[in-house]
Parts: sequence; structure tokens; C-alpha cells
Amino acid sequence: MLKLLDCIVLEHDTVTFLLAATICFSSMQVMFLLLRRLDECAEARKPLWLIGAAGVGGLGIWATHFVAMLAYQGSVTANFDWLVTSISALVAVGGVLESLRLFGRNTRTGLILAAVVLAGTVAAMHFLGMMAMRGLIREGYDYALLIGAATFAIGAFALAFAGQRSGIRGLRQVVPGLLVAAGIVVLHFGDVAAVSFALDPSVLAHGGDEANRVWLVGAICAIAAISACGSVAAVVLDRYLTDLRGMTEAYIEGVAIVRDNRIIDLNARFRDIVAFDGPVSAMTGMDPEKLLLPADGQKVLGDREGIAEATLVEGPQERSLEFAVRTVEYRGRPTQVLAVRDLTATRQAQRQIEHLANHDPLTGLANRTLLNHSLQRAIGVAGRAHASLAVLALDLDRFKAVNDLFGHSAGDQVLKTVAAILRECTNDVDTVARIGGDEFIIVQVGQSQPKAAEQLAKSIQRAFRRDFHPQTNPMSVGVSIGVALFPDDGENGDALRHCADIALYRAKSTGRGITAHYSTEMDQELRDRRQMEAELRQAVRRKQLRTAFQPLVKAETGAIVGYEALLRWHHPELGEVPPSVFIPIAEESGAINAMGEWVLRSACRTAAQWPDELSVAVNVSAVQFRRRNFADRVFAVLQETGLAPERLELEITESVLLQDEALSREMLHALKTHGVRIVIDDFGTGYSSLSNLRTFQFDKIKIDRSFIAAMSEDKHARAIVRSIADLGRNINVPVLAEGIESKEQQDMIAADGCTHAQGYYFGPPSELAETRVGNVVPLDTAKRRA
Repeated sequence: MLKLLDCIVLEHDTVTFLLAATICFSSMQVMFLLLRRLDECAEARKPLWLIGAAGVGGLGIWATHFVAMLAYQGSVTANFDWLVTSISALVAVGGVLESLRLFGRNTRTGLILAAVVLAGTVAAMHFLGMMAMRGLIREGYDYALLIGAATFAIGAFALAFAGQRSGIRGLRQVVPGLLVAAGIVVLHFGDVAAVSFALDPSVLAHGGDEANRVWLVGAICAIAAISACGSVAAVVLDRYLTDLRGMTEAYIEGVAIVRDNRIIDLNARFRDIVAFDGPVSAMTGMDPEKLLLPADGQKVLGDREGIAEATLVEGPQERSLEFAVRTVEYRGRPTQVLAVRDLTATRQAQRQIEHLANHDPLTGLANRTLLNHSLQRAIGVAGRAHASLAVLALDLDRFKAVNDLFGHSAGDQVLKTVAAILRECTNDVDTVARIGGDEFIIVQVGQSQPKAAEQLAKSIQRAFRRDFHPQTNPMSVGVSIGVALFPDDGENGDALRHCADIALYRAKSTGRGITAHYSTEMDQELRDRRQMEAELRQAVRRKQLRTAFQPLVKAETGAIVGYEALLRWHHPELGEVPPSVFIPIAEESGAINAMGEWVLRSACRTAAQWPDELSVAVNVSAVQFRRRNFADRVFAVLQETGLAPERLELEITESVLLQDEALSREMLHALKTHGVRIVIDDFGTGYSSLSNLRTFQFDKIKIDRSFIAAMSEDKHARAIVRSIADLGRNINVPVLAEGIESKEQQDMIAADGCTHAQGYYFGPPSELAETRVGNVVPLDTAKRRA
């Protein structure tokens, strides 16, 4: 170590030595700067930066060596062989290139190999440089010093590469270059100190002068400085220009730099937005005025504040753009920056959102929001013009049956067909809206009322009969229509909708498939109905209900085999309300559930006091079957009252099976399994199907009274009665004829094969004393028999 220090201090010029060290440190700093840029740049430019780093590093080592040799203070001024000197420079650059390539492997082995190769490169460069010197002869070597210097250099180089790979910013900035510079200096001066020199007499006479020495030092320093400074400038420019270009290309907006109404630079996004068919470079020099057409009528680069909208002069006209122009200083001159944004997708999405917010997604018709807005606007226009308009409320008939039988996908297809019909029948100025499952509203404007509304309703009904013909379309539905007029029936949207709903209710309750126009009488009727609905909900609690029993007899003998329990409602103000009035209201409001359970419990409690051979029949609404616990409630009532299950008959209509066929049949099977008998009521009307008799074993078939009333005069009605009786006999199911009011009718049904009968001829519904039930013989029957 002392020998190395003596070599540096005593045998070298201090100023020149410091210059050599400065060159070395500066060159290594630039080399690592280029390596860091190599990590940042695109893959395609990495080889260029690698070669640049190797060039700067190799020339830095070369310059360090020769400046340091020029600092050597021997007996003569050293001269150099320029051929060998040039070769040493190439060796230095090539060795550094290989070292950096090994370092680029990013492995521990690669790092060590890189340090060893770099140390070997410095050593080879040194010995070639020594060979290039003329006037000195190497007589011997201190190998221990050589090995020590080489070991130190390899360690320093390895630490430098490890620091460069580190993620610590401060460590990467200075330390790697300092360590490599230290390793190069130690290796060089260690080699110089380890060599014993002698003067070569043959070249003494040709020794160089001091001026030549100074010139040589200056030239070498200039080469190193130019290499380092050029590399630093390249890094700065590349980073600035590349990163600026990268940021510009990353913009969502299209950006163009405009000077003197000509584009001098732009990004690829600008080309895409203006739909230019060609490379980005081809747009340089184009006039923006020939690309964009501002919506405000001004020039593109005109004096405006804020953002403006535009379309393309040439290209897709549906493209919606917005742009802004700002003046900045660019390359030392005022320049306009034109930023353009494509709003086409955004506007389309906005329109889609607005459409979804105002339209029914299934049918594409207006929804409640758009309907209310359109109706209020139409009322305002009609009011100012002293004109009229019509609001038509539509509701589909039998739509629920279609949904239950064919599924919701089929129901959706029906709704789409209905929407198409309504569009076909209305004008473009009319508003057609779907406001619920199968509820529609039409606002008809600009025509003479009520004639136009009547014509529209008839047109819709004709279209329904055409597209939903029952014989050709199994998913056929009908439509009921209620009509209200402005200003006669209401002066605002809510009032008109209310009146149209009342008229629609009248149309559906009258017979469905018809059109009804609003009248004040309808409003009062609906109020009365709503009042009755409210009273019905309290009827059980107020003990206003009672149970009447009508005899069920054998058709041939008239012997009583049971009774049917019939619900009666005595209102304190309205008096006796007919079942035909309050039962539909109870079913619609849901009050039938509580009322039905009450009459079932009352009938079972009463029948439990009768002789065992008498049964009791109770009607069950289809609404009650919608409750999944209906069968459990029946079993609970039977257990509570003590009535044997086989003495209870539940009368249902086939509409029960249309709601949820699987659930209904499961419930019926559960009831039947526990002994409860199931009677199919009103057979021959509604949705009567022989498949129901095949798939479920009913305990009794009940023929609707309408056939009995007509059989004496209508041979077809009697043929139907006879056919049903034959059917029951063939499948071993009793058949009951209801509505018998004369001895003639009794004889006819008995002759036709009916096994049981019911009607006023055998006794009207009445309250029976529990102690006398088994011996009751209806008074009318006794008189007739007498």
C-alpha cells in the first residue's frame, strides 16, 4: 500500500493525476447514467444505449490511462505508438461492452462475471497502453501488488454493479461511478507501482518535448469530454423528447400543435379522431380548418373562450366532437395547441341511458316517467288551444293465464306483440306507454273527441281479434279499454288517469274485451265498491258473517246426504249483501282468505254435530290456493273442530289449476291423501278440460246450473248434461246437478244419470239448528210431495 502511495505522490504530477481521476470518475458517472436510461427506454432502443454506455466507459478508461501515464515523472518525456494506442481504445470499449452485457443478465453470477471482465479489460487496456509507450523498458513485476490491486478492483466493480441494481435512488446516483473509478485508479497505479522501469537508450534521442506532452493531454481530455458530454446530452434529449412524446400519445384527447394555421406536430389520437386515412406524419402541414367544422360557426382557431363542439368536414358525420384551443410558447414562438375529444361513444351512451330512463326495456314503449311528462305537456298545449285529448287505459284479459300456462317468456312475447299493435293503431304524435305488467296507457292528441278515441279503441280491438284469434293462437289475449277526456273528465294528468282507470274497471267488470267511457256514476260506484271492500275486511271481526246450509240430495229419492255451506253477509246499513256482489270484491282485495277460513271453521264445527252419514261441502276460492299453507290450515281446522276428513268436501273450479298447476295438484293430492274429498265445481264452463279428470281423481263432478236451467228447452244443454253424467259413470265419479227448481228437472237429471242434486226444489240455503239437522225436511219439498 505504501509503495502504491509513493507511486502516486512521488512519481506522478499531482495536477495531471487529479485530471486523470476526474476524467475517470466523470466517465463512469456518464456510463451508469446511460445504463439507467437503458432500463427506462423501449426495448428496440436498448442496444443503442448499451453500445453508448460501453463507448463512454471504454474511452473513459482509455483516457484515464494515458493521462495518468502522461503524469508519470520519469527521466524522459514519454512518447506513444499510435497504432497500439488505437488498438487499446478498441479493447477498452469492447471489454466494457461485454462486461455490461453480462451485467444485463440480472443474475448474481452475471454480476460477478461482469466485475471480473471489467477488471480484465482495465488490466488489458493498461498493458496495451504500456506497450504503446516508447523509451521505457519493464524489468520486473511485484506480483503481490498486482494481485492485490486486481482483487480490490474486482470487489469495487462488483459493489458498483450491485449498487446500480439496487432500488435506492441515492445509492444509484453516485456510488456506482465512484466505486468503478476507484477500482480503475487503484488497478492502474497499482500496475505502475508494481513494474520496474529502465530507460531505453535507443529512443532517448527521439524523446518528445513538453509542448507535445501538453498537446497530447489536451487531446485526450477533449476526446473524453466530448464523449461524456455528448452522451449526457443524448440522454437528456432522448428522455425529454421520448417522454414528452409518450405523454402526448397517452392522452385521451387528440393534440395538434398549430403554427401559422399549419399543423407542425400531433399525436396519433388526433389522427384517429379526425378519421384521417394515413400515417401521422402525413398530417404535418395540414390546415385544421379543413378538418373540423365548429358548431358555433367560427373558425377553429378563432377567438373563443372555453370548449366548443364540432363535426368533421369529411368523414363520419355522426361523430360528435368537442375541442379547445390554447396559445402557448413552443420552440420559442407563440403556438396554438388544438385539443380534440371524441364524444361519440359518450353521447350514444347518454342517449341510451336517457332512453332506458324513459322507456320500458321490454317493449320500447314510454314508461311512467315519460308518460307523465308527455301527458302534462299535452294538457298544456290542449288547454291553450281550447282543444281536447283522450287518455285510454288498457288492460289485457287472460294474460295471467298465458303466463301460468306457457311461462313468462311467452308472456313477454305477447307483450311485445301488444306493443306493436298499439304502435300500429296510433299516430306518431300520440304517446303509448306501458306502466305495469299488462297495463298500458295511450294519450291521444290533436283530434276531435270523443269520436277519435272511439275509433282508436275499435281499431285496437280489431287488431287484437286479428293477431290473437283464439282458434289460431293458443296464447290469445283480449283487451279492455277505459277512456277519459280532457277537459270534460279531468283537468290534470292525475285526474285523467284516475278517470280512465275507473272506466277500465267498469269495462273489465262488465264483461271484458269491451270499451267503457268514464262517467260520474262510475266514480260513485267505484267509491261504493272501495267502501264495501273496507267493510269486508272488518266483517269477520265485527261478526257480520253467517253460514247458511243448502241440502245435497240423491237425485232419484231426494234423500239428504249432506249440506253445502254458503257464506252470507249481513251489513248493519246495507242489509243482506248478495254473494255475487261481495265475493268478487273479497277475492280482488284478498279479504277472501280470512273469510274463507272463517266459513270453513264454522261449517266444520256445525257439521261435527251432525250424524256421521252427512257431509258438508265448502267452496274454496282460487285466491285461497295461492297460499302455500292452505292444506295445513284445512288440517288444523279439522283437528280443531273434530270433523272427520272424509265428511268434508272442498269445491274448487278448474281455474285453480291454471295458477300454479304443479303446486295446486300437489296441494290437492295432500288433501285427498288425508281423506278430504275434492269436488270439481261449475264443470262445463270456463276452462273445463278432460285432461284434468284424467290426471286427478276427483270425488265428485258438479254440473253448472246454467245447463240445468236450459235443458228443458235446449236439447244441446240436455245433451251436455247427459254426456257429463255418462262421463262420470264411466270413470266411477258421482255427478251432482245444481240449480234444480222443479220436479220436472229432478226427473230429467235422474233419467240422464246424475246421481246427486241440489237446488231450491229441495230447500233454500238457511241456518239449521244443530240439534235438528239430521231430521230436517225442507218445507217446500214436503208441500210438493203432499
